[in-house]
Amino acid sequence: MPAHDSPGTHLRAGEFYSPIQTRLRTSDVLLSEMRQPCSRSVPRHQHELAYVTVVLHGDYLEGDRGKLDELRPFTAVFNPAGIAHSTVIGPAGASFFTIELCEENIRYLAVNLPRQTTFDRGAGTMLWPGLRLYSAFKTETADPLVLESYVLEMLGAITEFEAPEKAAPRWFGRVKDHLHEGFREPLRMRDLAQEAGVHPVHLARVFRKMERRTPGEYQHRLQVRAACELLRDPEWPLAAIAAECGFADQSHFTRIFRKMADTTPARFRQAVAV
Repeated sequence: MPAHDSPGTHLRAGEFYSPIQTRLRTSDVLLSEMRQPCSRSVPRHQHELAYVTVVLHGDYLEGDRGKLDELRPFTAVFNPAGIAHSTVIGPAGASFFTIELCEENIRYLAVNLPRQTTFDRGAGTMLWPGLRLYSAFKTETADPLVLESYVLEMLGAITEFEAPEKAAPRWFGRVKDHLHEGFREPLRMRDLAQEAGVHPVHLARVFRKMERRTPGEYQHRLQVRAACELLRDPEWPLAAIAAECGFADQSHFTRIFRKMADTTPARFRQAVAV
């Protein structure tokens, strides 16, 4: 095998290059919180178990053979077992929460995990079970039934990505771009439909088919993800975060955040505070 094709170091369950702060092992998963205090380039390697990483803080790039994706805070990435990759951590360091999926549980559930790396940058369904797991992990409220429920929810999100792709119309990307750029502002279906050049009813039907949620629910996910980043800074009052991220008021912010993350913004801030 040529040197450049070498899969690199093989890390066993629970092994990582970054220092591990806290760990919880069950028969289903191995949960680890890690903090890398400074910049570091991690050589090409692979992991024994399939796992999900939730980036909590810092500058982090991951990929293979020179093609690195920037993963901002509150991004989730699924890596299959045995897939080779390398990472680069920036000067600010980084912190992560990982969920390693035990093979015995995967076999028992008879689920087919994707064979490729999959990213959720805040609008998908993989990040949110990960954040709920992390919140329960940090606040020591992860009793067995709660933890199992979150793990099963995450597996459901991961395995959805392996379903056969359904072709999206050309205008669909423009609508999603509009949502990502303007999620802090009040948006209307008629405006999105005008951007797409289609009837609003047609837009609603296609969006539900492609994303399994409404454009409004998609916008909520983007708003909550933006709020997660601001909650790390104790100088930001909750009311100011609500306004900055496009919520009607702090009460609205709390209701949507609780629905998405299964905790309040204040409790989430305690869990992720630097």
